[in-house]
Amino acid sequence: MKTPYIRIKNLHQSFGDREVLRGIDLDIYRGETLVILGASGCGKSILAKHLPGLLRPLEGEIWVGDVDITKLREREMGPIRHQIGMMFQGGALFDSFTVFENVAFPLREESDCKEDEIHRRVSEALEIVKLGAHADQFPSDISGGMRKRVALARAVVDVPACIIYDEPHAGLDPMTADTIDRLIKTLQSDHGITNIVITHEIRSVFRIADRVVFMKLGKIYWVGSPMELQATKDPFLRDFIEGNAQED
Repeated sequence: MKTPYIRIKNLHQSFGDREVLRGIDLDIYRGETLVILGASGCGKSILAKHLPGLLRPLEGEIWVGDVDITKLREREMGPIRHQIGMMFQGGALFDSFTVFENVAFPLREESDCKEDEIHRRVSEALEIVKLGAHADQFPSDISGGMRKRVALARAVVDVPACIIYDEPHAGLDPMTADTIDRLIKTLQSDHGITNIVITHEIRSVFRIADRVVFMKLGKIYWVGSPMELQATKDPFLRDFIEGNAQED
C-alpha cells in the first residue's frame, strides 16, 4: 500500500461565524495529479492554502512527509514552502518586474543562491513553460495565458516536490487552457512533481487527473478516478459535470 506524501486529518477552518472546512480527511500521494472540484464557496481554495501553511487551521493536522506542519512556527515553515509551490489564481505577478524578475523573486527572497545560479534556474523554468524569449518583457506586455505560464515558472523555479494550482484555467480560451494542461502533465511525467489542481474546468479533469476529489459544503463528498466520475449516477455529481450545479 502506498504511503501518502500529504495527509490531512480532521481539518476545520472558520471565518467569523462561517464554517468553511468541516472535518477534511484526505491523503495525497507522491507523483499523482489530484484534481479538486466543487461549487464556488465549498472550501477548495481555503483547503489548498493550508498545505503550504498560508493559513493555519482551527483544528486538525496536516502532515507533509513525517512533519505535522500545524505544529510549526512561521519561521520553521521555510523547508515546507520549498517543497510545496503554489500558482495563485490571478498569477500574483509584480507589474513593475520583468518576467525574469518575477520568476527570480522567490530565489532572491528565500534562498542563498548566487546570481549565476539564479540566472540558470530562472532560464530553465522559463524554458519549461516555453517563455525563454520573453524574459525581458513586463506582465502588461504579454497575454493572460502567458502570465499564467510565468506564474507557473515561478512556482517551479524552486524545484518543489508539489505544486498547487488555484484555478489555472480561469479566464483562458480552450487552446491556452490545453497548453496549461500539457505543462501540468509534463511536470508530473518528466519531473516527478505532485500536482494538486483546483478547477471548474471539467474537460481538464478528464485530461490530467489521476484522482478526483469533490468537495461540498466544506467536506469531502466523493473521491474516485476520472473514469468513475464520468460513469457516476450520483445526481449531484451529474449536475456538476453537465453544468447544472447549484452554488453551495
